Formats: sequence, structure tokens, C-alpha cells
Amino acid sequence: MKKYLTRSMAAMSAMCVLLMTGCSKGIDINNEQNEIIANYAARLVVKATKVDYTYIPDIKEPDADISNDDIIDETQTDADGNIIAAEHDYSPLSDYLGLDGVEITYKDCIVGDEYPNDDSSLFVVEAEPGKKLVAVEYSLTNNTDSDIVYSIPQDGLVFRLKVNDSKNVMSFKTLLLNDFSNMKNYTIGAGQTNTAVIVFQLDSEDADSLSTVEVRYGAGGSYLPKEPK
Repeated sequence: MKKYLTRSMAAMSAMCVLLMTGCSKGIDINNEQNEIIANYAARLVVKATKVDYTYIPDIKEPDADISNDDIIDETQTDADGNIIAAEHDYSPLSDYLGLDGVEITYKDCIVGDEYPNDDSSLFVVEAEPGKKLVAVEYSLTNNTDSDIVYSIPQDGLVFRLKVNDSKNVMSFKTLLLNDFSNMKNYTIGAGQTNTAVIVFQLDSEDADSLSTVEVRYGAGGSYLPKEPK
């Protein structure tokens, strides 16, 4: 890690020298190129720096009388028994988040060693050895005529992912600007749809064996609709 950080800092230093000496050497760097260099340098530092993403809110355990048996499974299957997507009502999640005027729908579940797997992203979350990330994405649609600016409540949000009959894993807070647990002055334009995410880290075997997505939210243990992975 230190060796990688050293190389990263050396690359940043070289870019800084290039920027500072650009005029004297006749190199013309426009604003767009300058932003690309700055973003790339920042991403090197983020990826080379060990960050403790653990987020453990002070919450009570879910009520003992709440179980999966109380949840209506609206998952649909095709003629071959494969799980297909069904439209579900996510208005309770909107109420929990306090996102008035925003329609929330399930988008995707991405399992991998890092998220997002996109070289253009400034912040990238990486899984620990022997672990995998499970990123559950939701679409946020602003159905109003005005921009909506949202920030998470001061007391934070609580999410758990059902792994099997006996295990639930808590989400953790990341530096991603569209992380439900980290949104600050997050803007959803009028009539626009953005993607938000909840990130979990599971043992690799548990992550690979997931077939459905069941997310519990709030201190009381309420569940979001079951969705295909």
C-alpha cells in the first residue's frame, strides 16, 4: 500500500510540475484538461489510501416478532421458473427518507470487488480480501417541476441486507455522493432520474449465492419488497 501510495504521489507531483511550468514551456492546458488531471490525481489518492468505511449507528435490535414470514413475496417467475422483475411500491422508503415528490424504484444489484467499476468515477469503494461488495441501486425520479435538494437526516439511516435465514448484514457509509447514507445537498433535477445506492460488504461465498435482494430499513426492521438480484 505504501509503495503504491508513493508511486501515486510521485505521479501527482509530476502533474503539478507540468501545470506550474506549462506557460514557460509553451504547453497550453485548457480548463477541461485541467479538471481531468485534477480528478485523476484525486482518484489516485483515494484508491491508494486506506479508509475505514465502517458505519455502525446506535440503534436497537429489530422487534423479535418481525420475520420474513410476515412479508408478502410478490416476486414473479417466467415459464422456466426464472425470477423476473415486478413493479413494487417503494413509497414507504420515500417516507422513511423524507424524499417528498420523488418516486423510488429498484434498479439493479451489482456484486463485485469494487463499486462503481468505472474508471471515470472519482470515488471507488474496494472490498476487503475475501469479501465482495453488494451495491443495491435505486432510481430516484423527480416528478415535480422544481429541483429537489436532499440531505440525510442528522440521526442517519439504517439499512440491512438479508443474506440467509439467520444472517443480516448492515450497510456501511461510503464517500460516494449518491450513497443513501452520505447524501448532502444532493440535487435531483426537475423531471430527472438519478441513481442512488446502498453498499454492503459480504463474505465472497455469501455474495455469490445471493439470488434475491431483501433490504431491511429503519430501527424497527421494516423490509423493502423482495427483488431479483
